Amino acid sequence: MPDIVKIILDTAGQKGHGSFLYLEQGKSITIGRHTRSSGDMLAIYNQLVSKRHCCISRVRQDVYVEDLGSKNGTELNGQRLIPHRKYPVAPGDRLTLVSGLVRLQVDFDGDLEETREYAVSDLLEREVQLHDHLQSIQIGHEQVTLSKKEYLLFKLLHDRLDHFVTKEEIMQRVWPERCMENTELVGIDEVNSLIYRTNKKLGSSFVIKSVYKKGVYMKREESYAGSEASNS
Repeated sequence: MPDIVKIILDTAGQKGHGSFLYLEQGKSITIGRHTRSSGDMLAIYNQLVSKRHCCISRVRQDVYVEDLGSKNGTELNGQRLIPHRKYPVAPGDRLTLVSGLVRLQVDFDGDLEETREYAVSDLLEREVQLHDHLQSIQIGHEQVTLSKKEYLLFKLLHDRLDHFVTKEEIMQRVWPERCMENTELVGIDEVNSLIYRTNKKLGSSFVIKSVYKKGVYMKREESYAGSEASNS
């Protein structure tokens, strides 16, 4: 078994393209409903999910799931778990919450996909540099300065390049001050407007696309990637 297992929140119809966290040896991940104090947990935007719904842990070479006393239950291969009891999870097992409404994929393949967490070697190879203090990105010889929220959006989508990100996750990352309880919710029009403005500033280097019922993803424009190849 690999040193790191990937826990993926499957979004509707898009297996493997939801939010995810890596489960390291000897660590655990808590899954629950998004709140202002979600912290490092794998947060789910669903009112039927409890604030602390279940926990997935890694003990040596084994992975376990434990329901944390959730109201609507955790199921392993269709069987509801007894709260506060650990159950082993094997490759191919089906792990769901709320009677199958939410699915968690436990990836044992050990394929640590390139999450682009801004490693220097990766940035130099792609000629993309991110400057947090300036809220700007360097693309080849071109520098693009973004607003605070445009930069947060780009950073999130660049981290998940070519993978779907839900609009709910964008709201959480870009407007954390608006995701607290008793505050005005972020409107979908605000998200779409931010995507439009960021797209305009990125020009021909990257493109951000929104797909109905799937989410948002960013990809490197083929024309720019081709010009990189021809110059190498």
